[in-house]
Amino acid sequence: MFAAKRTRLEDRVSENEREGYVTAEDGTRLWYRKAGSGPVLVCQNGVGVTITFWEQIAERFAAQGYSTLLWDYRGHGRSDDPRNPKAFTLETCVEDLRLLLDRLGVERACLLGHSMGAQLGWEFYRAHPERVSGLVPALGTYRDAISTFYDLPWLAPRIFDVASVTSYAFPGLVKRLTGIPAWQPGLADRVIRKLSIVHPTLSPKDWVPGYLRHMARLDPKVFFALAKGIRDHDATDLLPRIDVPVLVVAGDRDLFCPPRVAREMAELIPSAELLVIPGGSHAALIEQPGLVDLRLRRFLRERVFPNGAAAHARLTLHEGGRAAGSVAPKKDVVDTAS
Repeated sequence: MFAAKRTRLEDRVSENEREGYVTAEDGTRLWYRKAGSGPVLVCQNGVGVTITFWEQIAERFAAQGYSTLLWDYRGHGRSDDPRNPKAFTLETCVEDLRLLLDRLGVERACLLGHSMGAQLGWEFYRAHPERVSGLVPALGTYRDAISTFYDLPWLAPRIFDVASVTSYAFPGLVKRLTGIPAWQPGLADRVIRKLSIVHPTLSPKDWVPGYLRHMARLDPKVFFALAKGIRDHDATDLLPRIDVPVLVVAGDRDLFCPPRVAREMAELIPSAELLVIPGGSHAALIEQPGLVDLRLRRFLRERVFPNGAAAHARLTLHEGGRAAGSVAPKKDVVDTAS
């Protein structure tokens, strides 16, 4: 069984870049893009966004001896809408990721997750620990992703509940309202920067308009179904049992997931290191790409694939069991931007 998978993986990692679809059992098509040759890095998005935060990172690491895999959740980007938005959960995404890895012949991967993608990483590890070589939760949390918004645990969930109920009661109205900012992207961009939702000067100029266009196309019911999933999610019990290398990435100006949450995660995980990006907002991955690349490259080289990317690719293809590149977890927590 595994021999066939290794052959497929070997075929695919030799290709420079390809994109396409895999089809779930219910007929939903999931879009992906794969590039590079080497050990696999799977990049997972936040709710409501497509591959924006990972696209350039994936391109750079694909050129450095890694195979990178980008994909869109159901209802996002180029993937099909879910058949039943109300039944669309975080667990659905876990199963979709398993399907994607199976179809592409990937046995093990390091999971990089932005925002909701961090929570997906925890739950995929819970379900399939043998398939995870490392975890990089970036600007995300491990429980209730709604109550931390603007550090207003008493208000943010109430606003969310009202918006969620409204999206189901008046879907047409909500769809029109979410599309309004896309009509005035310049004004919306200035407001978002003024509110420090993204860094006023470091966030790329084209990011906010692109995000607004995607949100305008997104079915609000899909958004709120996934958002409810990450609000109800709790991986507190799992974190102390994680035994693969973990790099927690935080931004010290992140209004969605404040750095105190990242420090909590890093303290709970025996193998965790912590990077706090100075001035980093919830979009810190694209605001300070040089710093992110440097720290991620070091983490992958020293902790996840210490034998080197090329060596690990060969060993993963031809040896069963635990990936040869994995190392014993470290007990220390590193809180640094270097």
